[in-house]
Order: sequence, then structure tokens, then C-alpha cells
Amino acid sequence: MTWAFSDESERAATMFFGMLFVPTVSLHDARREMRGLLLPGQRRVHMAKEGARRRKAILDVVLQLDASSVVVRLRRPLGVTRVQARERLLATACGLACEADVWILDAQDDAQLRRDRHLIELEFAQGGPVYDHQPSNEEPMLWAVDALLWAYGAGGEAKRRAGTRVSILEI
Repeated sequence: MTWAFSDESERAATMFFGMLFVPTVSLHDARREMRGLLLPGQRRVHMAKEGARRRKAILDVVLQLDASSVVVRLRRPLGVTRVQARERLLATACGLACEADVWILDAQDDAQLRRDRHLIELEFAQGGPVYDHQPSNEEPMLWAVDALLWAYGAGGEAKRRAGTRVSILEI
């Protein structure tokens, strides 16, 4: 059995949708490793709020997890709204999520959650994984996806290091 976790990121007109796949037998240990990264008073790990040294340490932990990952990248064309571009990313992610038995997406605002559910239900009309949206402070594996997206979007050394464990899918 496999679990999938997803998060998204955006830099200028480029949007990223990350998928992290974790075998069920490794999930408990992976969550423990990620929770071990919390600093006193922190409810979640978020790369945008971490310093350079800590980002490197977090990425080191994520890259050691028994997991595989895919980052779907879309350069948003002129005239395509953020919502439309995200729908393209999510539709592609649905195809990837079919490899999993359970899919956990990072909870967004209510309008985004409704759009996600509508598209996912259409994509999985013939069957697919059980899925749910959860707040990132409740699911440590969402922090791991965030770290991979950050590394890929940041470029340079972080992208090179993450590239050893991340497959890139351009759409």
C-alpha cells in the first residue's frame, strides 16, 4: 500500500505541484523523522520561514526518507489564470495519484477545496485512491513535499541535491 501527499508552490508565472509517495510500511518512521524537525513552539515546518542552514538540514532529512517524488511544473501562459493553470496541474496529479491507495492534499481555502473536490471526483469517476485535504500542521508529510518544492523552485545547490530524488514532469 502507498500513500501520496501533495503541495503546491508558485514562483512568478511558474507553478509547481509536488507529489510524494510513501509506502505504508515506512509512513510511521517518516512522520516521526519529520516531526523531529519541529523547533519548540513550531506547529509545522515551512521552508519559506526557515533560515539557510535549517533548510539544508530539513532537506537532508527529507532526502533520506523512504519515498519517491514527482514535481509537476507548468509555466503559466499569458491569458491563463492561476485557477485554470492549477486545474491543469491537479488533473495531471490525479493521474499520478492513481499509483497510491490514499492521497492527502494540503488544505487550501474553501473555494479551492471545492474546486479540487469537483475535479478529483471527475477524474476518479471510474475509481481512484481515497483522498482528503488536511491542514499542513496536522500532516508532517506535507512538510516534506513543501521542502522538495522549495528546493526545486529555489534552484542552485538545493535543486541539484533534490534532483537526485525528484522526477520532473513538465506540462
